[in-house]
Amino acid sequence: MNNKTAVILFNLGGPDSLKAVRPFLTNLFSDPDIFKFPMGWLTQKFFAWMIAFKRTAIASKNYAAIGGRSPILEHTQEQAIALQLSLAMEGDYDVFVCMRYWHPMTKEVVRELKQKAYKNVILLPLYPQYSITTTGSSVNEFFKRCKKQAYFPKIKIISEWYHTELYLQAIVADIKTALTSLPDPDPANTELLFSAHGLPQKLVDQGDVYQQHIEVTVAAVNERLQWPNTTLCYQSRVGPLEWLQPYISKVIVNKAEQGCQQMLVYPIAFVSDHVETLYELGIEYAKLAADSGIENYKVVPALNDHPDLIEALKELVVEAQKNDQ
Repeated sequence: MNNKTAVILFNLGGPDSLKAVRPFLTNLFSDPDIFKFPMGWLTQKFFAWMIAFKRTAIASKNYAAIGGRSPILEHTQEQAIALQLSLAMEGDYDVFVCMRYWHPMTKEVVRELKQKAYKNVILLPLYPQYSITTTGSSVNEFFKRCKKQAYFPKIKIISEWYHTELYLQAIVADIKTALTSLPDPDPANTELLFSAHGLPQKLVDQGDVYQQHIEVTVAAVNERLQWPNTTLCYQSRVGPLEWLQPYISKVIVNKAEQGCQQMLVYPIAFVSDHVETLYELGIEYAKLAADSGIENYKVVPALNDHPDLIEALKELVVEAQKNDQ
């Protein structure tokens, strides 16, 4: 057996070309941890195919606007390399990237882990806040693939890490840096929006802790930042169901009506830039802000390979290893 510990960085994944948009969406909508269809055991694949078919054109247009592909794999690989280097002084670790809906997908990663005979595995989702739709789905898929491939290592799961101090400090530092690039670098004259990926309200009502974790994250950042005007809102709503509110589109319009002229947006639920940050926040909602009369609108980049984020991830891995001994 391999005595090194394999650290698995979970992320969503994204199409690496415009041709990959439709199969990526099909994989996404096939996930029963996110989309539950009537008689799903029979209808899930059909409904997933149908929804992906209907959404491919608009999704392809969005990806085309940010270069024809998602940069999420590149960012996650950079995070993995940085974490590998950071862990080198702490012990014997190998860091792997594992994407939920596009390559390298879970079955591919599990196959490699089995071939290399790792007996210790740490699952580290790049989702600071827990949700069944993100961390839960990735962990469920990992165990499912392990069972199918008869691979049974010792597994440690880091379920959430939104409270990690270095992570919070990195957010605060990036917001302060972004503020200095605005025409008026005064927090009192700048509306700060924390934008989180949305979630169907019914999932929260059923016990998903994501909203609670997001609110605690925002409160912790606010405590450290001491910004006078901040608002938590949600983006990326899909379908007719009620999702977590307030929706960012309504917040932007309302702030404009109240006279806001300068707005800073922080993607609070994302640690890697991808279509939600680059297109939705950076293009779609930037246009809405301009059309609504907001003169200065800026999106703070996600942390990506921010040194404090990498250090936070390293501490999580080391602590998980220590607790497992």
